[in-house]
Amino acid sequence: MAKAITPEQEIWVMTTEGAELTGYNRYYLEKLSKKLSQLPEDQRVIKWRKRLGRHELWLPDLLRYMDESGYGPHAKK
Repeated sequence: MAKAITPEQEIWVMTTEGAELTGYNRYYLEKLSKKLSQLPEDQRVIKWRKRLGRHELWLPDLLRYMDESGYGPHAKK
């Protein structure tokens, strides 16, 4: 079940910030954002933009992706 998104979470985050907030690895989010950049805008699962040479992701879409994908950060062993 998807979590409710609060107005404070409706922001753009860089891949490093997104990794800190979600628990994903920063390199995974960078690779994901590069894949998203190659897709047409209407086919992207997460809103993506490039500002000042850095990738930014829309946090509500990233949180939804985390819930729906079934893949996610794994607990450390």
